[in-house]
Amino acid sequence: MNNIPEFPQQTEIKFEHNDILRAATTAEGIRSAEYSLYYLKTWFYNRPALISRIGDRLVLDVEGRQGGHIFLGPFGKGPIKPAVEKLLLHAEKDFGEERILHFIPGPLAEAISKEITPTRIEEHRDYFDYLYLREELADLSGGKFQKRRNQLNKFQREHNAHIIPLKEEDSDQIIRCLDCWYEKYGDEDAFLDMERESIKRALPNLWKLGGVGIRVSVAENTCGITWAVPISDDTWLVPVEKAPREVKGIYQYVNWALANSLPASARILNREADLGIEGLRTAKERYNPLGFEKKITFWF
Repeated sequence: MNNIPEFPQQTEIKFEHNDILRAATTAEGIRSAEYSLYYLKTWFYNRPALISRIGDRLVLDVEGRQGGHIFLGPFGKGPIKPAVEKLLLHAEKDFGEERILHFIPGPLAEAISKEITPTRIEEHRDYFDYLYLREELADLSGGKFQKRRNQLNKFQREHNAHIIPLKEEDSDQIIRCLDCWYEKYGDEDAFLDMERESIKRALPNLWKLGGVGIRVSVAENTCGITWAVPISDDTWLVPVEKAPREVKGIYQYVNWALANSLPASARILNREADLGIEGLRTAKERYNPLGFEKKITFWF
């Protein structure tokens, strides 16, 4: 913690903060994508996240869509009430922000509400992260996965697919392949444009983040690419999963292949939110999530 300034002083988050960040999310039981170093270093508009601390609790400062400061936390260990009070005071006094805590993960929201009563609470269902048991996605056993298992088996019968671990020296080839995917399916989607930029920032640093990725090759072509990175000691984020949409069963195969490539310590997989997109919500629900990482905003 010594290299992290006391709030309201801040510093840009770096890869060297990964262990501290991971320890804090683990201590608080946080499994939110927004609290992963992957998101904090790669998903931004004009600046990466800033980090500070209040005692032993971390505070993250991310940029909003219209600029400004969105504070995440305070999370980790130590007394929570004085940390929240100090964060709200300086957010208003030094940064000109309202007394609001945005997109608080469920476990942290529960801890805060036990100490301080918000004047208003709002849940953001479209931004709830879907959580899955990695072992279930790796096995696809039992009746609840029968359709997914049938799709996987059909793909395996029809294609001679190979699972190849992603290597740092292959980064340029992987980016070219992903560029082809975005050119084919991007449809001038602003979200996909931002995701594409995030991937270009993230891939060269995937291994620094402790990430694991695979590509699926069919007929000597790279047809599917996915990777995952740790959020906490038992939860990994799956921020990228790309494959040709017209090849039936390939997404099921890519999903299954990654689940079988991750270490046993990756007990839970965070497969991100559905953003309120009906088709995406249906697809995520079909994989029988363990539950959700809620996102809640508190007003004080």
